Order: sequence, then structure tokens, then C-alpha cells
Amino acid sequence: MKWWMEKPFRMIQNNLRDIDAGMDADEEVKWLLWFGANVVQLGCGGITAFTPTEQSFQRKSPYLRGDKFGELLEKCHENGIRVIARFDVSKVHRSFLETNPEWFSRSLSGKPVFYNDTAATCINGPYQQELTMEIIGDIVRKYPVDGIFFNMFGYQVRDYDGNYVGICQCENCRKRFFSFSGMTLPTEERPEDPAYQKYQEFKRFTVKDLLKKIRNTVQKINPEIAVSTYCPDQIDIIRDESNSAVDRPYPFWIYSASDNTSVVRGTYPDKVSSNVAINAVDIPYRFMGVSKYLTKLRLLQNMANGSNLDWCIIGAFPDYPDQENFESVREVFRFHRKYENLFSKLKSEADVLLIRSGRETEYRGIFRMLKEAHIFFDVAAAEEEERISDILDRYRLVIIPGVSSVKSERLKSILLQTKASIVSTGSSFSEDPDLLQKLFGIRLGNRIDPVRGSYLLTEPKEIFRSFPLRNWVYLDGEAHEIQSEDQTSVLPLVRSSMYGPPERCFGHEQTNAGMAAVHGGKNLYLPWLPGLLYYSHGYEDFKEILLDLIRYLCPDLQRVRIEAPSCVESFCNRIDTGHFLLQFINLSGFNGTTMTAPLPIRDIHVELPERVHAERLTEDGLHMAAEDSSKLTVNLSGMYEAFLCTICTNESRKEASAEKGKDRQK
Repeated sequence: MKWWMEKPFRMIQNNLRDIDAGMDADEEVKWLLWFGANVVQLGCGGITAFTPTEQSFQRKSPYLRGDKFGELLEKCHENGIRVIARFDVSKVHRSFLETNPEWFSRSLSGKPVFYNDTAATCINGPYQQELTMEIIGDIVRKYPVDGIFFNMFGYQVRDYDGNYVGICQCENCRKRFFSFSGMTLPTEERPEDPAYQKYQEFKRFTVKDLLKKIRNTVQKINPEIAVSTYCPDQIDIIRDESNSAVDRPYPFWIYSASDNTSVVRGTYPDKVSSNVAINAVDIPYRFMGVSKYLTKLRLLQNMANGSNLDWCIIGAFPDYPDQENFESVREVFRFHRKYENLFSKLKSEADVLLIRSGRETEYRGIFRMLKEAHIFFDVAAAEEEERISDILDRYRLVIIPGVSSVKSERLKSILLQTKASIVSTGSSFSEDPDLLQKLFGIRLGNRIDPVRGSYLLTEPKEIFRSFPLRNWVYLDGEAHEIQSEDQTSVLPLVRSSMYGPPERCFGHEQTNAGMAAVHGGKNLYLPWLPGLLYYSHGYEDFKEILLDLIRYLCPDLQRVRIEAPSCVESFCNRIDTGHFLLQFINLSGFNGTTMTAPLPIRDIHVELPERVHAERLTEDGLHMAAEDSSKLTVNLSGMYEAFLCTICTNESRKEASAEKGKDRQK
């Protein structure tokens, strides 16, 4: 088994600056050991080389004396720390423009794309296509690295300031796109443009093709080296980020780390997720960290999902001006080190699969609903239709938010044959009316216009039990009528009326047009966007509507029942046939914008399908929390608690009884 698949690792990424070529290697290793890291990711080559390379197409750091990367690698290995070499070939020094203009990206005006003293290289140019292989080959032949990582890989349409630079118009892109498609390279990102649609395919193909070349280069030299970047093709370690930005619109996505790790675990079992908790407030503010509680939360979510721990700062530790987060990172890393054998064995037994679609707000809203309701679920990426086909029948409920079409004939067939209930929202399958008819017995009708001022009637009440007193819930955003002859329509539409002065607010029309279609008592279709409305507006009514419908379809869905506030994130994973791990993360310190110390939460009630011995995981070992019981009461005094549950058998009961007898005799 490859080293990155054996067990989750604990990685720190030092994004080296040119001046860090003079850093103290012994000091770096001391810090890594203090944190409890067993992997480090260090700058190696590309924009700046931290090795004494003789390659004319790389510029060494002007602060380099000797071989800093080689020294760091050797001392890390001596201390049991693996090293991943970090490359960034997206830019080089602008001086290369004079000698090698064919390397570079070009804007619409035909000019290079500059940032400071660098210029952006093009993925289809000879620098990335050819010289990158020489850079990699030189490193993996000379140094026993454990992995390689590429930053800013692929196509970039914005610079570090967020300025839009557009689709690269270099001659390499023009020629290769024409050869690929027979079409002229588009100049605008217009989704309705056939050339731009083909360009999207072209980007996927060329990225995958270059990654395949990189992988082949590495594998021929040393197949034990992991390849890592931010996309899944030809990659062993899929990187993602939980980060912050000062201009990012709200709401703040507090489940970022759980989201990023879940989709990799659910979609790519042959790869691992390494979701990096970015310490910095934003790219322009790399030298101040986010709240220590937010950093800790991101790492805990990584850990609870059975993923790797991954944290990043810029530069070296001693001169980093904000060490507020250091102790929080160390605390999680050391806890993980103590129980890494448990975290390496976590297996999902979720009965629900949520498809992560391109309609992000709809997906996130439903993700949040399930988390707050303590319904355990897996996540799979919508674009991986063949992989979804392989796993669909494992689940009792599959939720598909905002997926307009399915390309795979195999997946279509499985969707129609599976015993799982299919729940779909957000005008899904609008481009595939035949599948829509077969799955849900409906056709999409006209878009409801005007939708503002319309309502949903929460009937019948035997389904919508969360609404004994609230009969109308507002409807907003994109919504369609549905047409059918045989489905059970519920949640009737109340059409909008006049509004303005109170004297004119009347005349709503209650219709028979259901805004939820239940087909065959099994599948459910909502032609509107409950996830987006909940994610954007926060009214629990949208969550309760969907949960009431899910309970109606699958009344005994939750085998482990948890009574806890919605600000508790819960996890339940099998370790082996006789053990499982319950975990709880306390999100009460989050107020929508700020993450502070969590408040204590008492009397979380857990009802289990089997009787267990439950032991609490602490820094000094396991402590008994419940003996031979199907119920567990949990108190959260801090941000995290975990319990190892051993399923009771007749043998274990006899052993426990014998032990008690011995204690009484003593």
C-alpha cells in the first residue's frame, strides 16, 4: 500500500518566500516536531528554485547559499517527516519574455499577463508542456522526495488581485483548440456559446493530458512518489482549501472542511483528500491568521471525516508575526497522533448520498439541512457519473440538487432501477424530460412569474408535521409548475396577489398545483430551490419542509438518533464489525461572521441501534462513558468530543460481569 493510503497524515505547508532560502533547517524541524507533523510541503521549484539547479529556465533564489531544499529534506527524513516538493509553474520571471515569448499566456489585447516581476505561463506552451517535465525529472532523480505538488495548476482567468484577464489568446491555445474542435478560440466566457462549451471540454482534456504526462514522468523514476494538486485526474492526493477572503460574500460557509473532505471520500476511494486550513485572513493579508477557533474547527472537520490534517502558513515559523493559532494546531495534531489508528479505519455507513452539483448554493443549503438534523450522509461529485453508478445502490436515499441532465446511460438505468428513494430539487433534469417523466412522473411546466408574493401551503398536515400553526411559507427565486396525471402532489401553490399598502394586500389564489411531487411513494421532486432559500435567507421553514418530506418517504432513515442543537455537527463511522466512532463538533461559537470560543452544550441524547460500551477519547487515554447501554448522554464543554463504541455481545457481557465480580471480591 502506498504511504499516503496507509493512514491519515498531519501536514504543514511552509510557503517559502525567496528570503526563506536562508532559513535555519534545524529550527524548521524543531517546529514541525513540536506541532506533531509527520509531513511537510516545501517550496522547491518553478517561479523560484530552492536548489542549486543548473537549468537555465529556472531562477534560483538570490538568497540561496548551498542546497536549502536538499538540507531540509535530509533533516526532515532523519526525524521521520516526509517531504512533498511544491512547484508553481504558472509563472516565471518576466525576463524570460525576451528569449522565450512562446511560453506565455496572452490577454485579449495580445499582451502578456504580468504580476509584479513575473509573467503567467500558458498550460499549452512549451514551458509547461515540456520544461516542466525536466524540472520534475531533475528533482525526483536527485532527491528522495515523498511527493510533488503543483500550485495554481491549469487555466487562470484572474490575477492575484482578482483582476479579470480572460481566456488565454496565445498562439499555442489557438492552434491546439482548433485542432481539438475545428473552431475558433472564444474570446468571452458565454455559457450559451457553442465554442465556449467546447472550450470547457478542451480545458478538461488538456489539464488531464498534462497531468498524465507529469504522472508518467514521476512513475518511471519512482512509483512511490505521490502526485498532488487541486483536481482529481491522475492525482493521488487531491488538494483543496478552507480559506477566507475579505471580499467574499456572505453567508460564510462554516462546513467548508467537512464539505471538501466528504466529496473526495465519497467519490474517489482510490485517492485521499488533503484539505488545507489556510491560516491567513486573505492572500493580501498572509501575515495575520484567522480566528484560532476557526483554524481548529477546520482541522477537526478534516479529522472527523477521516481525512488528513493540513495547515499552511507563509514563510518560516520563527519570524511569522502571528503565532496565535500555533497552539490550536498543535492540540489537534497531537490528539490525532494519539488516536491515528482509529482515524485511519473510519468507514461510512451512511444511508444517504448527497450529490455535489455545480449549483453551489442549492447544494450547500441541503448539506447544511442534513448536518443540522444530524442525518449522516456521504457526498459524491455530480460530474463523476460512472463512479456514482458504482455506489448508488448502497444508499436508501439519494438527493440530487440542481443537476440539469445526466449524460451516462448507465447512471440513467441505475437511477430508474435502484431501490433507493430519489429526491431532487432545483429544476433538476430539465434538459432530460424523458428521464424526468420516468423518475418522477412529471413534466416541468411554465416558470412561475411573478413568484414574489407567492406561498406554499403546508398541507397535508400528516406529512408536514413541523407546521401545526404555520400554514403559508413564502416562495421565492426560480420555481416551475409541474404537470402530471398520476403523481401525488402536495404542498399546493398559493399564487401572489397585490401588495403595497395594507389596504390592498388581499386576493391570493389557492391552487391545486402541488409544489412537491411524490411518485410511487418512493421518489420526490421539488421544482423550486429549498436549499438556496435556506442557505441565503436562513428560515428554518425550508429545511423543515424538506425534512418532513424525507421522513414521509423514509420514516426509519436514522438508525442512530441524536437529539442535539443544530449547532452541533455529528459523525458516526464504523471502525470494524465490532466498533464504531461517534464524534461531535461544537459550532456554537459561530455567529455568522465571527468564530469565537464555543459555549458549553449539555445533555445531547444519543439513541443507538445496539447496546455498547462507550469510551471517551481524551488526551490521556480512554475513559468509560457508558456500559452495556443503547443510550448515551454527551456534554460538550469545548469544541470536540469523541467516543469509541464497542458493540456488546453475550461474550462481552460475561467478561464485564466477571470483571465486576473480581472488583467486588477485592
